[in-house]
Amino acid sequence: MRYKLKFFGTQEELKRRLENSGADMSRFTIKSYALDNTIEFEGKQNECREVCEALGEELYSEENAPLSKVLVDFLAENNLVIATAESCTGGLVAARIVDVAGASKVFYEGVVTYTNESKADRLSVNEETLKKYGAVSEQTAKEMAYGLLSENVDIAVSTTGIAGPDGGTDDKPVGLVYIGIAFQAREPIAIKRIYSGTRNEIRRSAANEAIYRTYEYLFDTL
Repeated sequence: MRYKLKFFGTQEELKRRLENSGADMSRFTIKSYALDNTIEFEGKQNECREVCEALGEELYSEENAPLSKVLVDFLAENNLVIATAESCTGGLVAARIVDVAGASKVFYEGVVTYTNESKADRLSVNEETLKKYGAVSEQTAKEMAYGLLSENVDIAVSTTGIAGPDGGTDDKPVGLVYIGIAFQAREPIAIKRIYSGTRNEIRRSAANEAIYRTYEYLFDTL
């Protein structure tokens, strides 16, 4: 039987886990798209189970479902509505979500707040936060996500970062991205990542990570 599994993470980590499990790497075909990997192989059901166990929690689908569909389905099953606040990804997170049929049941809105003024006006990010920590910071990412929560929105995810090719510094290099997640009455969280690649590769990686980490957060919380 031919299996198609979905793994979130770098190809290096994926290959390391497969090799550590003793799997014959020649049997696997790996297709990667900005941290989102499809693993294909022929085998028996018990072999598939062994591979799934080796891949661990980063295996998010055993049915080759797109990352965004996994999130949308989970939101629908739990009667949750999401909103997105994006800076460096420029709407990619929202686009991934609305690509999924039925997203209208779980997606409230997506906003692109590209300037500091927009972050303050549209998301109520504190101007002192922007002045002290900057737009690309853990604090701003948290406030961006929190600013979208309302009686209509249960969970919000934000992205803010430096996609390059210019704009990086020693403290904040090109590829630095913060992903904020705010869920109902809980304290918002922020995830720091530094990606490599071209401007568009960094933006795609950040968008995919935002979707995956939102799903992971909800899966672990609920």
